Amino acid sequence: MIIELVSYPSWNRLSIKQRKLRISTVAEILNEKDADFVMFSEWVFNSKEDLNSVCQLVHNEKVTALFELKLSRGLVGNQLFLLQNGKIIDLKTHQIFSEHKDATEENIERLLDELEWHRQFMVGEKRFLVIQCGENNILKTQRGVKNRAEFRLQNSNLKKRFDEVIDSVDVILNPVHTKWGRFYDFTCRLYKFSEKKRYCFYCSQLEGNQLINAIKSPEKNTAQRAMKSRRLLSPFFCSDINNQDFLLQAYEI
Repeated sequence: MIIELVSYPSWNRLSIKQRKLRISTVAEILNEKDADFVMFSEWVFNSKEDLNSVCQLVHNEKVTALFELKLSRGLVGNQLFLLQNGKIIDLKTHQIFSEHKDATEENIERLLDELEWHRQFMVGEKRFLVIQCGENNILKTQRGVKNRAEFRLQNSNLKKRFDEVIDSVDVILNPVHTKWGRFYDFTCRLYKFSEKKRYCFYCSQLEGNQLINAIKSPEKNTAQRAMKSRRLLSPFFCSDINNQDFLLQAYEI
């Protein structure tokens, strides 16, 4: 199976002309025949109408793609959608929390409900699970233990549910909005997600000179050290389809 990670600048930073070009650029990426699954960085688009416009241009029904939109349903934003079998699927889920101070027992229980019922999908024979951005704060770094993270709460029932849900999947996805500042803590969490022969991928928005930095030093920007079981097919590169800068990295699992 081929998995591609595609990073773009946030939709909010684009002019109207650039937004129209992004729709055609994303469709062109999805129409390539290589990838089975594509994960885009968060806020590549703003609304479901944008996704519908992409869907009309995509004729490759082999590919599955994950998008997070910034739109709000009531007071709720950061909603997840799949493009699969040529159709847009609303996963009917949204980000629960973004910081460790909000990883309370109540919110973690809500997140586990989402992980069990709305955040899983199949691509071929592999089961995928999505943990959005700062929801990875469901884990905390084990101080004094190298490269290790553990369930954040001292609650055996919630920990059991968490272990069961991640042990039932093959691939964990962690799309994020911006590059993590405390990179060591983030990498420890990716180690935890990729235990027991699971695969773990993350993808962040492009910011400032990150495009150049990622080309020079992809390991620092992708936490590649945490996921040695993946085989890198191509390095990060900048493509200029329709003058749209993005980063793309392909892996075989």
